Amino acid sequence: MKRFFLVLGVLVAALAGVAAIVVVVLRIWEREQPLPVATQDAYRMPEGLVFDESELGGPVSEELLSILVCPEDRGPLKLSADGKWLVNPRNGYRYPIRRGIPVMLIEEGRKNRDLSLIEQAAA
Repeated sequence: MKRFFLVLGVLVAALAGVAAIVVVVLRIWEREQPLPVATQDAYRMPEGLVFDESELGGPVSEELLSILVCPEDRGPLKLSADGKWLVNPRNGYRYPIRRGIPVMLIEEGRKNRDLSLIEQAAA
């Protein structure tokens, strides 16, 4: 009987070890698998992204507008007349508001720069 429990214990330990190895191998294999194409596209920003004009605008709370500043010069921003942009009158950067969410990236401001806005601020 003693020998039976000894053999049973060894078998259980061996099975637990094999199960642990299988789990580790499966986790490594999952990491190496590429994401499905639909998932990859969801996380990748296309180069030269041109957004749809219909995405611009949307409701932004006054409280949020009062605390947002230009990420480049940390100065206050103004909401454009059409409500689609946050404008920095000091350098002409325009930050788009897409579906009610301000996109506060310096690259977006540079890309959408409008020099005529600087002239209006200086006058």
